[in-house]
Amino acid sequence: MCYIKRIGVLLVGLALSGCQVKQETVGTEKLSADEIVGLFEGKTVESFNLISGSTSFTYYHPDGRVMQERYWEKRKGAWKINEKGEMCLAMEGKPFSCRSIYREGIKLYKFRLDTEGQPEKIIRYRQFIDGRVLDN
Repeated sequence: MCYIKRIGVLLVGLALSGCQVKQETVGTEKLSADEIVGLFEGKTVESFNLISGSTSFTYYHPDGRVMQERYWEKRKGAWKINEKGEMCLAMEGKPFSCRSIYREGIKLYKFRLDTEGQPEKIIRYRQFIDGRVLDN
């Protein structure tokens, strides 16, 4: 009898774990160009790089310039929204790199495609502060 109960508990656990995986993808919504502009323009944004573990603060000037502080270093660049509705950044003379931004519940993430062409979270946006709080 105990053997049958253990198998039943194991099957229920496997079924529930499968449900949890599906719930992670429910509610993922790509932000529109207008939503991105509304969130970023004229704001200092704290972002966390999920790959490197670094935090940066970036001011998105309404004229397309960006000022960023990361690893206690300051750098400058440009930002824009492309025709696909992606956020594009070009830092210190490098070409623009464009990525989609998605909302998952109350969290916002920047995604890129991994080596297999699957979406991968790379940046979590933590907070949006009105105005320029950086001194560069």
